[in-house]
Amino acid sequence: MARLILKSAVFVEGDIELSESDLPVTLGRSHRADITISDMLLSRIHAEICRGQNGGFEIVDHESTNLTIVNNQDIERALLKTGDCILLGETEILVEIDAPEIDTHEKTTRELPLLNPRKPVEPPSI
Repeated sequence: MARLILKSAVFVEGDIELSESDLPVTLGRSHRADITISDMLLSRIHAEICRGQNGGFEIVDHESTNLTIVNNQDIERALLKTGDCILLGETEILVEIDAPEIDTHEKTTRELPLLNPRKPVEPPSI
């Protein structure tokens, strides 16, 4: 199962790790938010992290006053990937996704590497 790791200097207890079963999770300055961030530029419930429609982790802005920004882009919603930088108010959060490798038996044939690729057949010379 994939894990989302949120890294920021504002998290005094260290990185925040979330699995898909922990979702949805709200972020904001209110104590009602699942992840409370002490930043006066945040809305009470600023954004939410939930499962994406096709899997993965997605961040959704909750019509915040000061926007939700991912990789310098103002977003309403965005699918998160490793290396993304989320900016909520003045709080910068780095994203890391730890996804287990898929077993070969779980892959489709299109995802499997070719073991003996066939050479193109050349027409016979006359």
